[in-house]
Amino acid sequence: MKTVHVVAAIIRRDNKILATQRGYGEYKDGWEFPGGKINEGETPEEAIAREIKEELDADINVGDLLVTVEHD
Repeated sequence: MKTVHVVAAIIRRDNKILATQRGYGEYKDGWEFPGGKINEGETPEEAIAREIKEELDADINVGDLLVTVEHD
């Protein structure tokens, strides 16, 4: 089975948490934290900053890792 490494951001501002609604695919209209796949040669911190720039056109300060989740 192929392993895919991804990152997701929990963005907090004024005691609110940002979630984005999917517009496509199997989970269309579901809610998720923004993020995506880590590219080869990229650190998780670089990946989440890039993904947020691509998806939300925003620059962020990347904080500490919160949790690692593995699933099949």
